[in-house]
Amino acid sequence: MTRRLLPRFVRKRYAVQFALAVGLVTLAIAAVGGYSYLHANEVIGDETRDDLVTNAEIQAQNLDEWLTRMEVQMRSISESAAFQSGDDRDINLYLWSVVERDRDIDAAYYIDTRNETVLTSTGSASVASAESVTTYYGRREFTALAQQSHGDVVVSDPFRPSEGAAPVVLFATTIPDRPNRAVIAVANLRDISETHLHDIDAGRFVVVDGAGTVVLAEDESRLLETDALDTTRYDAASGFVPGQSLAGSSTEVGFARMETHDWVVTSRVPTGEAYALRTDILTQILATLFVVGAGAALLAVTIGRDTVDAVRTLGSNARELTDGNLDVSIDRDREDEFGDLYEAFDVMRVSLRDQILEAERAREEAEAARGVAWAEKEASERRRRHLERTAEAYGEVMRACADGDLAERIEPDEESEAMAEVARSFNEMMADVQERNEQLRTVSNVLSHDLRNPLNVAVGRAELLADETESDHVEPLVESLDRIDAIIDDALVLALQRRVEDTLPVALSDAARRAWGHVETGDATLVVEENARFAADPDLAAHVFENLFRNAVEHGSTGNQTASGDAVEHGDPDGVTVTVGALCDAPGFYVEDDGPGIPEADRASVLEPGYTTNRAGGGTGFGLPIVLQVADAHGWDLALCESSTGGARFELSGVEHVGGGADDAVSLV
Repeated sequence: MTRRLLPRFVRKRYAVQFALAVGLVTLAIAAVGGYSYLHANEVIGDETRDDLVTNAEIQAQNLDEWLTRMEVQMRSISESAAFQSGDDRDINLYLWSVVERDRDIDAAYYIDTRNETVLTSTGSASVASAESVTTYYGRREFTALAQQSHGDVVVSDPFRPSEGAAPVVLFATTIPDRPNRAVIAVANLRDISETHLHDIDAGRFVVVDGAGTVVLAEDESRLLETDALDTTRYDAASGFVPGQSLAGSSTEVGFARMETHDWVVTSRVPTGEAYALRTDILTQILATLFVVGAGAALLAVTIGRDTVDAVRTLGSNARELTDGNLDVSIDRDREDEFGDLYEAFDVMRVSLRDQILEAERAREEAEAARGVAWAEKEASERRRRHLERTAEAYGEVMRACADGDLAERIEPDEESEAMAEVARSFNEMMADVQERNEQLRTVSNVLSHDLRNPLNVAVGRAELLADETESDHVEPLVESLDRIDAIIDDALVLALQRRVEDTLPVALSDAARRAWGHVETGDATLVVEENARFAADPDLAAHVFENLFRNAVEHGSTGNQTASGDAVEHGDPDGVTVTVGALCDAPGFYVEDDGPGIPEADRASVLEPGYTTNRAGGGTGFGLPIVLQVADAHGWDLALCESSTGGARFELSGVEHVGGGADDAVSLV
């Protein structure tokens, strides 16, 4: 699309295109170089200003820290034990130690502000002797400086105590609890400049006070001189003052005001040095443009001309091949990349004929393969449909068996050995299930009819015998027969091999009270917390409550219970409280007691058929397995845990509620 925008004579001549491309590249490089210079100029200017201001702010912070340290030092000196004692000798020794260890203090004075006299002093007399300080400052002014502090530290204006002496600044504070006494420290501004003014690349720091007097400077000759830069330019906490004429040259200035004193820190760099990188970049860009221009001209004269010739030759050969002339002669004498291209054209010409023949053969083979593929696809689709029908038939039989029709069988698929094996295995399994179901039905009939009929006769005879005789053996006999009858009921429930399909609304309170009346509970107490209604088989639900109540009464005694090996000896069941209520966090109900509970290690075992710790007392180990069997038949989940009183708690969740509210708690004894 871009080529169409070019004039026709340019599009038809590669040489013109090559020259135009080289010129555009050179122009683009020049434009990028110019933009880069302008951008670099802006960036360097911003960075230079930021660096100058940042350097001034950092130096101001350092000097603020120094002044703060001096104030802390002066307070520490005034509060020392030597000054509190008032002994001139101790004070002199202490001042000497301060001057020796603190290189920022050159001399120190202990004065009487009332008599305006120096009591003792120490330090360098060349910096500021007691006489020179009082002579310059005036004895009254000297002592007034200390009197002004009133416990604070006062900093004097910078001054030169005597002709030829070093410029100094004084720090003064009064002595706590010592009326008319003060201490003054002398700081040498020349030493402070050398110590606390940090180096800056190609520049220098100058600190001035509010009157424009140079307080600190790396150039000692400038100390206490009036600065050439007007202080009105420092109109903010920090900032930048561009292109100021200082000392006969243009200077870039960054400044920052100190927080602890009325001083301004300035960082100063000559303009030429501040923007030296900008000049270097311009020089490099111009040199780059010169090299690019010379290289483009050399490229056009040498490689460009040779490339144009090679492209023309290749174009002519390509047109011949396009016209179908596969016998065209192609020069293969060149050894560079164009030689490789010539050779590639020749190889293409030679192989093109072979490829045409090969393509014809491949087309014929593809047609044949496509026919085979279509046949395979149709066969695969037929097998898929057959497997779908077979799987659907298998599923119908399996669903029928799951619904209780155990006589249904699967016809093995003759076309798929895997599906046939599934059918045979399923049929064998269902035959075994049907046989076991018949056996279980036979056992159930024996228990419910053949065994119960003579048991009823035996019970009747035992009752008649009880009426006719007063033998001590009659009552145990009747109890044993009743126990056999209960065992038969439990066995019939355990033989349940169906899902509960038909349910009725059951009131939790009614079912619990009815089951409580069918269990020997002694003096145990039943508490029903809530009368919820749920869907269940009423007869099977009764087995749940009866067995849980019986387990709580028989095993949950709060009376005399002692451990004997791994078993528990059960005492008097009096006093056990059994509570029934609805679950708070899930649909369902719970049964719990306040007995000793079931150890966590035994909670899985108690749900296994035949497990009991009361075998001697007639326990069969069927009670809790029956609860689990009934819960599974309804699709409920049974959980065994600890009640709030430490007893056993059975939770049945997943129960379908069918409405009804909660009545007041009911207690039965």
